[in-house]
Amino acid sequence: MMRLLKTLTVCFLAAIVAFSGITAFAAAETIIINGTAAEIPPEMGTIQERDDRTFVPVRFILEYLGCNVSYIDDSRTAVIQSISSTYLIQEGNSILFILPNQYTETEEKLMDTAAFIESTVLDGVEYGRMYVPIRFLAEAIGYDVGWDGATQTVTLTMAK
Repeated sequence: MMRLLKTLTVCFLAAIVAFSGITAFAAAETIIINGTAAEIPPEMGTIQERDDRTFVPVRFILEYLGCNVSYIDDSRTAVIQSISSTYLIQEGNSILFILPNQYTETEEKLMDTAAFIESTVLDGVEYGRMYVPIRFLAEAIGYDVGWDGATQTVTLTMAK
């Protein structure tokens, strides 16, 4: 009876370790936009993973998508202008503010994580890069987003 109890205990503990173990989240390695691989220059940042989300440098990805990006230092806010709208993202804030260019009514979309800024030193000069979750922002500006876990590839395609 004691031997059976020990065996069951060992099996139970092994099951706990196996099933509650650390879940690995695969980091995105490639971003494909409308069929073309987007290579982020090292000076503009890197693909990052946080909160099980793929984050990208806001300036690189949105300029690649044809938007204009500026930054307001005082409020630590990225201002993104597309053809149809202006978007505001603030560091540490999980709300994306959308202002249609006709300035009819401001819309707010809640992200499930917040934008962050990472400092980088290049040639002795410190730069800050704002990172945003690529799926959320791309969908907000009208792109369909796909994920291929086998190749760790994020795919953005202009929505129809």
